[in-house]
Amino acid sequence: MTHVAELITRQANPVEALLALYRQPPLDNLKVPAFGAPDVATLPGSALLDRATLDELLARYTASFGEGADRMAAASIWSKYLFSLVSIPSLVANLLLGRGLPVQPELLRVELGDRGEATRLWLRDGGESLASLYFETRFTTLFDDFCAPLIEALAECSGLSSKVFWSNLGHYVEYVGQTCSRHPHFTAAGEPLLRYLDTKTLADGRRNPLYQPVRYLELGGDIPTRVRRLCCVKYRLPDEPLCGGCPLKAQNCPAK
Repeated sequence: MTHVAELITRQANPVEALLALYRQPPLDNLKVPAFGAPDVATLPGSALLDRATLDELLARYTASFGEGADRMAAASIWSKYLFSLVSIPSLVANLLLGRGLPVQPELLRVELGDRGEATRLWLRDGGESLASLYFETRFTTLFDDFCAPLIEALAECSGLSSKVFWSNLGHYVEYVGQTCSRHPHFTAAGEPLLRYLDTKTLADGRRNPLYQPVRYLELGGDIPTRVRRLCCVKYRLPDEPLCGGCPLKAQNCPAK
C-alpha cells in the first residue's frame, strides 16, 4: 500500500474515502454511487424481488426495443445495468477499503430511467468494516443477500437461465478483481476476489455460480483475449451486435 492509499483509507468519513478512489485512475471513468436520502424518485432494492414489480419493469424495458422484442434478451441487458451499479462500488469498497457497503435489498435504493432500467445506486451510508477478510465470506452480503435472490427472480420472470445472469454479474466482478489488482496505490488488492472466482466448490459444498465467468485465451495477439464463458444473448434484440468479448464471435474462438 502506498502513501496515497494510506491517506485514502485513513479518512474518517468512509463515503469520502470511497469517493476519493473514484476521483483517480483506474476508477475515474466509473459511475459514482449516491449517498444519503435520495432527492429523486427511487425504488427500494427489496421491490426488485417482488415478481409483479420486476415483471412490470422488464415489460417496460422490453417494449422499448419495439413490438415483439425478445424478453429474455432484454432482461439480460436490464440486469447488466443493475449489476454494474451495485457490484462495482460494493467490491471496490470491500477490496480497497475493507468495508461492506449496505447493499442488502431492504437497504439500497435504485434510481430508474424512462425505460425502467437502473441508472443510479443510492446507499444510506458508507457501511461498516468487514467482519471477516476470508475470501469465501467477505462478499456474502453482495452475492448471497442481494444477487442470488435477484437472479432467481429474474430467471423466473424472464424465462432466461439463471446461468446467464450469473455470467453477466461475473463479467463485472472479474473486471473489478483485475482492476483492483492493478491499482497503482494498492498491492494485489483484487486477489481475494479473483481467488473466489477460481473456486469451483465453496466451503459449504455449494457450486460457485461465479466460477470462472471469463477466460483469457491465446488467440494469436500480443496479449491474451478476454472472452466471456457464456453469451449474454443481447444479439437477439434488433440492432444489438455481439459484445466484444462474446464467445460466439468467430475471432474469439480458439482454432481447433
